[in-house]
Amino acid sequence: MMRFVATICTLILFLSIIGSPVVVLAAPTEKEVDQYLKEISWTRHDLDTYLKFYEVSLDDFKDIDHLQSELGTPINKDNLHEILNSYNLTEEELEILLSRFGEKVQDYTFLEDLEIAVDFYLTHEDEVARAEDFLVSVGFKAEEARLIFQHIIGLPNEHLQAELQSLEQKLAEEPNTVEKIFSLWSDFMNAFQVTANLHMENRENKETVTQEQMLQPGWLEGKIVHLELFNNEGELLATAKMGDQIISPSYVQETGEELINLGKLGVKLSNELYHNRMPNTASIYGIGMASGLFLVVLASILFRKTGALKRG
Repeated sequence: MMRFVATICTLILFLSIIGSPVVVLAAPTEKEVDQYLKEISWTRHDLDTYLKFYEVSLDDFKDIDHLQSELGTPINKDNLHEILNSYNLTEEELEILLSRFGEKVQDYTFLEDLEIAVDFYLTHEDEVARAEDFLVSVGFKAEEARLIFQHIIGLPNEHLQAELQSLEQKLAEEPNTVEKIFSLWSDFMNAFQVTANLHMENRENKETVTQEQMLQPGWLEGKIVHLELFNNEGELLATAKMGDQIISPSYVQETGEELINLGKLGVKLSNELYHNRMPNTASIYGIGMASGLFLVVLASILFRKTGALKRG
């Protein structure tokens, strides 16, 4: 009986090995990646940024074919026209649609990403138009608006959603002092993970503006302050000119509400991107490993039970 069980255990272990995908800790070679990047006109920074959005790295892909299949289908004239036909759009209408966030077809490399964006913008057309009007009214350029929005959709959703809820509550309290207004602006920058530099320009140089100066009653009156927004990596996202409206309670209230709406729009798009485009980098290997482990445990249980029965 023991010999029979031993044979079954061996067979189970053998099947677990050949029946499960082989887990090979490999990745595309540097030469393969460089060649592929040349084909799609990307830099290594472009690839790293793209993969970072989906919280994966090159090590999560077993080879260059796996990487290519997960990244998607490069856009060409034929498949672009397929998208246009499916959404009943002309090329001009598509460009107008994308331009609402300073985008153009050439900004997209993969068909799947473009299709998600087109579907999202058409489905949320009113919200997109509102966001566009808001960003322009603040003083940002179209390209800067795109950078801001791309930055927002790259933020961790759980963090941003929680921060937006907190900001809504704080706005409801109606900030009516300069101190509360500056505290609120600071909260918005923390929520969107940006830092701001304020300065005034004269003929000779840039003069940094401090919070202490702006807190002085009447100091901002008649002055123009230059705003620079940076992401956590120190990259410049946008610039704008601001007057004394930035410490006006009504301006803060209106702008704050629009910023929250912009954040919510970014969360929606980010959710759709994650839902539809999250690379399937290792799920089949995880399943195979779990199956193999289950079979090993089963073999161990059978072996022990048989031994116990024999001793009994």
